[in-house]
Amino acid sequence: MAMRKVFLLGVLAAAQPALAQGHVPEPIKQRVNDLVAACAQAGGKLGSMDGQGRFVIPVELTGDGRTDFVVSEANFPCTGRPNLFRPDGLGRVQVYAADASGGARLLFDERLLAYRLVAGKPARLQIARRGAACGQGAAANARCGDELRWNASAARFDQVATDGRPAAPRAIAAPEAAAPIPAAAPAGATPAAPAGPVPPVVAGAEGRFKAACRSRFLATKPPRTDWIDEACAEEWQKVVSTQPVAEALLRAIPAGPGAAPALADLRQRMAGVRWLAKPVQDTLATGVLGDYSISISGKGRPDSVNVNWSKVGAEIPLDLPEAFAARGATLKLTRCEKMGTGEGERNWTVTFPGRQPFALEIFQRTAPTGGAWSNYAATVRLDGAPSTRGPTNCERFF
Repeated sequence: MAMRKVFLLGVLAAAQPALAQGHVPEPIKQRVNDLVAACAQAGGKLGSMDGQGRFVIPVELTGDGRTDFVVSEANFPCTGRPNLFRPDGLGRVQVYAADASGGARLLFDERLLAYRLVAGKPARLQIARRGAACGQGAAANARCGDELRWNASAARFDQVATDGRPAAPRAIAAPEAAAPIPAAAPAGATPAAPAGPVPPVVAGAEGRFKAACRSRFLATKPPRTDWIDEACAEEWQKVVSTQPVAEALLRAIPAGPGAAPALADLRQRMAGVRWLAKPVQDTLATGVLGDYSISISGKGRPDSVNVNWSKVGAEIPLDLPEAFAARGATLKLTRCEKMGTGEGERNWTVTFPGRQPFALEIFQRTAPTGGAWSNYAATVRLDGAPSTRGPTNCERFF
């Protein structure tokens, strides 16, 4: 362990000279060790820590003249496993405040949609959240913004809304240790639903897909049509490349009535996933399947499985709804919201013959420029919860 710490500090110093010139508290060193170890265990390796890979940021946030630290797991450069630390489109951000003894206290620890540092004396941290993290009664698709401001008299951060919503400033309590995950369901719990057979890709799926694709393009009345067949062939290849993910999810999703499977059973069902020994924060289990990050979420017992992919300047390689449709599923769109150019969220109820329906939610963002991130985050429910409902006639963004 000591040798590994020396090596990691050398990597930090080479990639981020600011860290080499000053004292790095032990908690920051340990976080780096944990991240490098998790990346290696998942089959990745430490990449460039410049630019988007700069995940440890020294900055003064408390106004006492000491160097504090922001650690952003989502920016960790795990080459070969780029989505490992952003399993459902959210990335863990921690803020450590330096103390007089040379140590550092963890004062903020949360999984966020995004963040940015605003220059000043002291600097300020602005954060973006989604869903329930936006407050009681917030919709699952809600987005909100806050700023962390140092409260010197109370030695803590207060959060102030920056998006215009009526929210009074609130104190941020120092993070507590995560509660242990129960190993099994409580006595008397509803038995888990059976997995059931995995539906295969049905005969003629490719032809039907390409015909529908061609009709959709022709409906836009393009001046030329000689490109359409090639474009639809490329779209079909996305469906083909998504099939390993679709199969893994179908092995996890209960086929009949009953409770969601226990964590150990679920991991066994999804045998193709390479599970990490230690899950990412706020997940019950985290693993990788090809180029994609897989995570299991829930409080005690699993209630959903998440698939995440992200890459700078890339086209999205996944099409989960069409991958399910190719296996005979009927998908009913229950909500569609465009959030920006090439960005939005959709919800479906997915039904296979002879199986219980399940809810599917997908957030996707296609990079508007070559230097921006593309993201794809899909969630399937295991607990029978209904699909989120809302307007379904949004402008096309996908």
